[in-house]
Amino acid sequence: MREKVRAVVVGASGYTGAETLRWLFGHPAVEVVGATAQKHAGKKLAELWPQFYGHDLTLTAEIPPADVYFLCLPHGEASKLAPSLQAECIIDLSGDHRLPEPVHGQHYGFSREGGPWPYGLPEMGFDRMLGATHIANPGCFATALSLALLPLSGKMQGRVSAVGITGSTGSGATPSDTTHHPVRAENLRSYKVLGHQHVPEVEAAIGDIKLDFVPMSGPFRRGILVTFTLPAVPARLWETFYQSNPLVRVLKKPPELLHVLGSARADIGVIEGDGVTVVQCAIDNLCRGAGSQAVANLNLRMGWPYALGLDRIGAVP
Repeated sequence: MREKVRAVVVGASGYTGAETLRWLFGHPAVEVVGATAQKHAGKKLAELWPQFYGHDLTLTAEIPPADVYFLCLPHGEASKLAPSLQAECIIDLSGDHRLPEPVHGQHYGFSREGGPWPYGLPEMGFDRMLGATHIANPGCFATALSLALLPLSGKMQGRVSAVGITGSTGSGATPSDTTHHPVRAENLRSYKVLGHQHVPEVEAAIGDIKLDFVPMSGPFRRGILVTFTLPAVPARLWETFYQSNPLVRVLKKPPELLHVLGSARADIGVIEGDGVTVVQCAIDNLCRGAGSQAVANLNLRMGWPYALGLDRIGAVP
């Protein structure tokens, strides 16, 4: 293993950027050499995020040289910046490089030149990212939905339906009419019904399915829980598929958000009934759905163990 990989997080003022930094600072083979935040350039990281007290890092407007860049930018910004960057690897946590055109433009409202980048859902094959120069980190809902269905890839065809609920951090740090706390607290609402931008990611990852998805906005900060109701499928398919995966736990009971918050793990519950199987997946949208998954992709890109620096205990209530 090489001594250290120099990493820079571009866009450290958002939730995803800060979460990615949190995982990188605890990684034994990574040296964080910079973090950018245009509006906060010149500030110490701990001034913006007091959680980073003790880490003497100054936010900059300019992007310093690095071996790997993590692009934690709003949709539309990463695709503009990426061509100007020189590095061994660029990992994009936005949606700019996940989908081919014209599907990308239809869902994100702008067209992107060039094809999509290799899709970084580790469970699709741990050797796929080895040596990759560009990686598109999956969306948070797409991660939970795909992990729930991957053991059925090649074994299932047709339409499947799911409901998912996500916390407010999934909408980013900038408030809007639908994410402002008084609107979200003590409320539950669906949005982008049958039209969420993460659906094409799941359909491409699983193959041979059409996903009907109802996303919901929950009155909590972090976490995603998705639920599928499927024809009878034995739980052993999930147990076998994930038996050697250190970051996925398969349960025979419903998973809970509290048990995965702050961790890089996904909990999958498989409940068998009379002619029906309910499959649920719980993740922290900022960890397994963003920051820690991006770091996992760096691990796989470098040929390191998948869970290197990621096997931490999550938050305790």
